[in-house]
Amino acid sequence: MKKLLLLAVAVVAVWLGINYARTGRLALFPSAAQPGEQRIHDLEQELAAIESQIQSAGRAAGMTGMDTTSDVAALTAKKAEIEKQIAEAKKSAH
Repeated sequence: MKKLLLLAVAVVAVWLGINYARTGRLALFPSAAQPGEQRIHDLEQELAAIESQIQSAGRAAGMTGMDTTSDVAALTAKKAEIEKQIAEAKKSAH
């Protein structure tokens, strides 16, 4: 009986994790996101990935002494463009 209960809790936890990864909300049965909300969510995830890449380049430069200026400059320009798109998407969604 304990194993069955643990299995059920594990399945629910995995389901919640999958829904959170897809929608950004913690729910058993997430509602279908509006296209505008989904676009904002996707852009925010892309922005987080770019910020992670910028931090990674900074760490690599610090550890190896490599010049990552051009990489970071390109990522920063892309970050600014995505931030602009997020602002536009939020403006049009509301």
